[in-house]
Amino acid sequence: MNRIVVTKLEHHQTEYLAYLVLDENRKLQELQVFEPEENTLLDHIYVGYVEKIVPNIHAAFVRIADGQKCYLPLNDVKNPVYTRKLSKKEALCEGDELLVQVVKDAVKTKDPVVSTKLVVHGHYCFLSTENTCLGVSKKLSQEESKRLSALLENTCKDHEAEGYGLVFRTNAGAVPETELCEDIELVQKEYRALKKTGTHQNAGDLVYRNLPGYLARLKAENFEKTDLVLTDGQDLYQEICAYLPHLVEEKKVQLYRDDAVSLSTLYHLRGNMQELLSSKVWLDSGANIIIESLETLTVIDVNSGKNRSRREEALFAINVEAAKEIARQLRLRNISGMILVDFINLKKKEQQQKLISVIREELQKDSVPANFIDITRLGLVELTRKKVYKSLREILS
Repeated sequence: MNRIVVTKLEHHQTEYLAYLVLDENRKLQELQVFEPEENTLLDHIYVGYVEKIVPNIHAAFVRIADGQKCYLPLNDVKNPVYTRKLSKKEALCEGDELLVQVVKDAVKTKDPVVSTKLVVHGHYCFLSTENTCLGVSKKLSQEESKRLSALLENTCKDHEAEGYGLVFRTNAGAVPETELCEDIELVQKEYRALKKTGTHQNAGDLVYRNLPGYLARLKAENFEKTDLVLTDGQDLYQEICAYLPHLVEEKKVQLYRDDAVSLSTLYHLRGNMQELLSSKVWLDSGANIIIESLETLTVIDVNSGKNRSRREEALFAINVEAAKEIARQLRLRNISGMILVDFINLKKKEQQQKLISVIREELQKDSVPANFIDITRLGLVELTRKKVYKSLREILS
């Protein structure tokens, strides 16, 4: 069973929050570092004022709180919730005011990115205005899918008229209907409240503040695979218990107290962080991978290193080992965008297909959408991973 650790971390005189997911062998599988809350706007919903529409780049620039300018791709303008519409035209116009949600924080010189596709997160489900479809996670069994679909039909009869869709997460499986209905009612109430509030707010006003990042992440976890959430912060423990009382009932949350050994020390957090900020990663076979993040893409090179075997089978085994570790490193470092991987001697079609299967299987473990795209003419493997959060290097540098 997995274990989740939430602990505070000081780096360069700034306090961050570290969220670790460890497997049954207590090997680190995921690491997310959250910035101080005042540094992030992610998932907050504002009344946005459309300052300018630029057809050439198919985007609009929208102003939110404190005069912050945001980038709104026009293809993201679907089922917008207007709070003030100046023009009679259906299309987005300069001067319009509408609800927008921050989907990407500002990175370096780039403005935050917003969308009119609003999402309200529950524990077992999420509500979205992208479309009015009702659905369930594809990872659920056919029987569970049928049960949950019927429940959605009964509890969301006005979803089309109200302009939202609702989807059950994987962790909704085997949960009693009364508990699921409470979760649905909660997100419906939040959605209706923010729509009502938005119509009475001024341009730039904050309408909906998302939960702290670590709590939003905890809410989305599948606790059938997790035996314990461990934290050494009294304030964090109280916050988790308040927002996720079912964890208390199931005895899955625990306050760690040991003055001699901190949680950071117990789980080698600082050592792991140093390794993740290094470009070289050693593999058990003696081979290594080099990870170089550039402005527009990430390049990963697989080397035989201390493993001197030239046999075809041995080289392929290194490639398989590297593929598994690369998928893990993408999660741990939160690398996104385009990724090119140069494996060793990847020429035979049969070996290529086997390796592609391994890569796809490992990428499926990622909570962030990650995909195998192709093998280029030069034999480079092309991957993509959706940009949701800043990378570890961006946060800590």
